[in-house]
Amino acid sequence: MNIKEYDDHVTVKDIINSIKMVPKTLVLIKKVDSKSFFIIIFLSLLMGIAPIITLFGSQNLLNAIGFQNIRIIVSALIFYIFANLFSEIISSFTEYYQNKFQTLLNYKLNLKVMDKCTKLPLRHFEDAEVYDKLQRVQNETPYKPFEVFLSILSTISAIVTLFSSVMILINWKPWVLIILIIIPVIFSFYFFKIGQREFNVSWLRAPEKRKSWYLSYLMTRDNTFKEVKLYNLAGYILKQFKEINKKFVKQDIKLFKRRTVFTFIFEVVEQICINTVLVIIIISALAGEILVGNVVGLIQALNLISNNSRKILNTIHSLYKNNLYINQLFEFLDLEEEVLNKDDRLALGIDKIENIKIKNLTFSYPTNPKVVLKNINLEINKGERIAIVGANGSGKSTLIKLLLKLYDHDEDSIYYNDVSINDLDTAQLRKCIAVLFQDFVKYELKLRENVGFGDITRIDNDKEIKQAMERAQVDFIEDLNTQMGLWFVDGVQLSGGQWQKVAIARAFFRDASVYILDEPSSALDPISEKEVIDMFINMTKDRIGIFISHRLSTAKLADKIVVMNDGEIIGIGTHHELLNNNDLYRRMYELETLQNEVEYERLSERASL
Repeated sequence: MNIKEYDDHVTVKDIINSIKMVPKTLVLIKKVDSKSFFIIIFLSLLMGIAPIITLFGSQNLLNAIGFQNIRIIVSALIFYIFANLFSEIISSFTEYYQNKFQTLLNYKLNLKVMDKCTKLPLRHFEDAEVYDKLQRVQNETPYKPFEVFLSILSTISAIVTLFSSVMILINWKPWVLIILIIIPVIFSFYFFKIGQREFNVSWLRAPEKRKSWYLSYLMTRDNTFKEVKLYNLAGYILKQFKEINKKFVKQDIKLFKRRTVFTFIFEVVEQICINTVLVIIIISALAGEILVGNVVGLIQALNLISNNSRKILNTIHSLYKNNLYINQLFEFLDLEEEVLNKDDRLALGIDKIENIKIKNLTFSYPTNPKVVLKNINLEINKGERIAIVGANGSGKSTLIKLLLKLYDHDEDSIYYNDVSINDLDTAQLRKCIAVLFQDFVKYELKLRENVGFGDITRIDNDKEIKQAMERAQVDFIEDLNTQMGLWFVDGVQLSGGQWQKVAIARAFFRDASVYILDEPSSALDPISEKEVIDMFINMTKDRIGIFISHRLSTAKLADKIVVMNDGEIIGIGTHHELLNNNDLYRRMYELETLQNEVEYERLSERASL
């Protein structure tokens, strides 16, 4: 959906198309609680009838007083009291069911959005446009669907009341309806233009709104606080935040002013029309054409027509405006989901992985035509541990994503147990693989969950969780119910290396056929890294082990090393073989050795002081 800035052109077709969204929205809303949904609809009909019943009650009471008949007066008074009581009871029941329904709607739609996120492919989370769409949905979902529902309910009640009031005036002077209805209709189109402009402004804000949220995040989270303080970034970040939000405030004030001025003009014109009809009613009463009670009834009917015709136009405007937002929710919910198993493929089960074969694998990301992997060929068998090395951007992590089937690749280039990855059941395949990602998650939850998420089916198995912690050298916390991080009460903050050990324990907790460590040395000191890699080598004796590392001293421990450069494999072999026949690997090793020597001399000098 493309929006031109400040394009507020609205046609009757636009309004009709917007109203066509109502049934789809109602179907979505009804699924929340169908019983309450229909009760609220029924109560809305009664709410539309209640004002007319009250009108007849007051009209009959005044007319009865004029007749000076006690029996008639008492009957009219009882009817009037019950009419008002009926209105109050219906109003109370409506308020209860609407509040109940709103609570359920907010909860279930947020749950639906979260659930949708779990079904999207990775490529959507690497697309800024999808993030903008998600930003709009998250901002509006908590209240917009219910606003639409309230608008529909209000329209139902208003139509019932309006129709009944119109019938009262038609029995008196039909032509006065022209005065009461024509003005709101004329003015309504400008209300639609204002609504379109407000939506356009909100739509165009999404990218900057997301940046504003991120700037706020930088200023309010413990993991960013240190650098913000150290580098004195607060002023710079606050300045950017102010610039973005000052523009938002300026736009909002301009829209508020435009709406206020126009609303004032509309109400003045409307009051002139109402007062004109009121004068006609008074003249008719003075001429003895109608009783005093009927005068009151006509005045009330006049007000009901005015109020409800305006309410209907306002709710149509609200429906139009809110359905523009609701459309974003449906667009997000209609995003293409991850296809775990294609209909034309076999979806074979797999319990253990004996070997991995990669044949002529070439890959480009969906959003970028640049070739990231070029003609990759590699074979790994059970019991082998391989290290993948190479400069940043050489394609190491992309290769891991494809092995995990996080990206679709129609060509049959990756095989597990000599079966194409496209012919294997995706969920079962992923259960066979445990991964420590380079950007691993620090779950601000309990220690049990941080480790147990490696295999959610065994999260209550304390013994095995502690075994995984022992393998990953997590010896700094014992209580599995310890709250991790500082976001919640009684949380314990960890160092980067400690967080990474917990993440490694999470990978080790899974009983997998393949273990993959993506840059395990990123936050570990050399001693801890050596301990973890030794444990990794020991765990994968009868399995497949893959680890990505920038430290060649660590890569030496693998059975074979794969050297990647610019998306290609340019060497496979042992450490000594690659030193002899691979120029890039030899240069990388010499540079690392030189850096280690410099570091050793620096530490020695410091120790001697």
